[in-house]
Amino acid sequence: MCALVCMVMVLLDARTRGRSREDRQLRLFLALAYFVTSLGWMGLVFYTIYPRVFIYYHSVFLLTLMLDQVLFYRFVAILTGTGEYRRFGRLHLTIPLGIVAVSVIFDFAVPVSLQAAVVYGDDASGTWFRVMYAVTTLVFVVYNTVYPALSLRNIRRYKRCVVNYSSDARRSSLGWLALMQALILVCVPVPLAGLLFRVPVFATNYFVWLGALPTFVFYLILCYNLLDDNYVIIRQDAGEEEYPPDKSIPPGRARFTRYMREKKPYLNPKLRITDLAAGMHTNRSYLSAFINKEFGMNFCRLINRYRLAHLERLRFSPDNAGKSKMELVIMAGFSNYRSYLRVKEEERLVN
Repeated sequence: MCALVCMVMVLLDARTRGRSREDRQLRLFLALAYFVTSLGWMGLVFYTIYPRVFIYYHSVFLLTLMLDQVLFYRFVAILTGTGEYRRFGRLHLTIPLGIVAVSVIFDFAVPVSLQAAVVYGDDASGTWFRVMYAVTTLVFVVYNTVYPALSLRNIRRYKRCVVNYSSDARRSSLGWLALMQALILVCVPVPLAGLLFRVPVFATNYFVWLGALPTFVFYLILCYNLLDDNYVIIRQDAGEEEYPPDKSIPPGRARFTRYMREKKPYLNPKLRITDLAAGMHTNRSYLSAFINKEFGMNFCRLINRYRLAHLERLRFSPDNAGKSKMELVIMAGFSNYRSYLRVKEEERLVN
């Protein structure tokens, strides 16, 4: 039910006016992932309450155990793209479909009564279906371990790139996504695998909840942060082609400082390095390398230092005597107060 409710909310949000084509596609893709994973949880309901239905549903259940992790991994891969085209390998889909095809063959070849005996622990030794059913549990453990680990790798790579692309420290951190992937990696596979293996210790309600609760929280946090636009996608803007290396004006410290003082681009809370590069008629790569070399820091940290300095000027200005700290933070270019606190804490740790 949680997955289905999140699916409906994401679909409704995809129809919101003002959404870019890329944002709508991201939401539609996540809605599909929610739908597939809801079919997987339905399989566990059948397994627990309607054993005979589960036997007929087994191949669908096996497919959802693999596809839900593949779809969530693809969603994370889109969200954490670094602006370069990365082809999604066909093996991510062909392997699950191949395993399910073999499972369907066994479903037709083995009588339903014998399948039930294997699944629910009665004596049915020596059957090939027993091997196939053991593969179901193995698949569950592997997919719920490998794909979250791959997602964490993508998030790590993304964090190294996004600091030289976006100035919004909070929305580009994706800390919420990394935390949930790590939680699922640690908490999900063992308890639910124990349930499918019918290990007495792991088949208790407490251990089943231990495996289900992190996923439940993951669905809610993922849905909330997507609806809140708490992310930054690194885009390869078409405008970058206007200033290839041979047409770019090399940035210099004096020119850069004058531009920041006069134009104050840091007041834009969604400022990206591509926006700054276009304003200075230079190449994004040139500008990024210049900032790292000349100032000894990444683009995000430099822009937020400008915002902190501007905030101090706003505080001492008589014109802002009646304004609250929240208002001043927004006026300084921070997207919200939490973003300001994050930047302030990072600066404190650095200094």
